[in-house]
Amino acid sequence: MNTVLSASALRRKARLDALAEIEFPADLPVVGKREDLVRAIAGNQAVIVCGETGSGKTTQLPKICLALGRGVLGCIGHTQPRRVAARSVAARIAFELKTELGGVVGYKVRFHDKVSPDTSHSNSRPNWAVRSATRCASTTRCRPTPASN
Repeated sequence: MNTVLSASALRRKARLDALAEIEFPADLPVVGKREDLVRAIAGNQAVIVCGETGSGKTTQLPKICLALGRGVLGCIGHTQPRRVAARSVAARIAFELKTELGGVVGYKVRFHDKVSPDTSHSNSRPNWAVRSATRCASTTRCRPTPASN
């Protein structure tokens, strides 16, 4: 049992170490509301964020979640309506985090996955997210993140 816990603790440490200092561009409206969003995400199971196109919702919210420690024990699921969008958003977030695509940030779309065991944030189409959540409810990879973290 201790070996399993040690391996788990090592995986968590490796995931935390893989995250460099997360930077947030000050010119995006979502970043201006970052503290409010941190409180809302930390204190609620679900949060709905509305904002104008280009306000930073798609790229900055996953980074806020990573900064909160989400995605360290499992993976942050992020859905996009099209395969191209899932791949391009994942590439953009990986670029902003100064990491390789398929490492901390990846994507899963039909016929092509770019993820690893160290992936903390994965973009996908909504149908994959639903399929994945229903298939892996008993695995440690897909546990819901408690709101108290």
